[in-house]
Amino acid sequence: MKGRQLIKKLQALGVEIETGRGKGGHVQARFNGRKTVIKTHGGKDLSKNYVNLVCKQLGINQEDL
Repeated sequence: MKGRQLIKKLQALGVEIETGRGKGGHVQARFNGRKTVIKTHGGKDLSKNYVNLVCKQLGINQEDL
């Protein structure tokens, strides 16, 4: 999964994405009082472990993606 794909799926679940708060290829995501940083490095694939980590930090079940 690419970074932009992950962001679109998270937005569909109601996650707020702040593009101006990250540096370079990063954006900040907020959901239910939790926040994390998501990599968006061009067209590179994100590892499954990284996607799991983002979901865990935001309190989202990965199966919902």
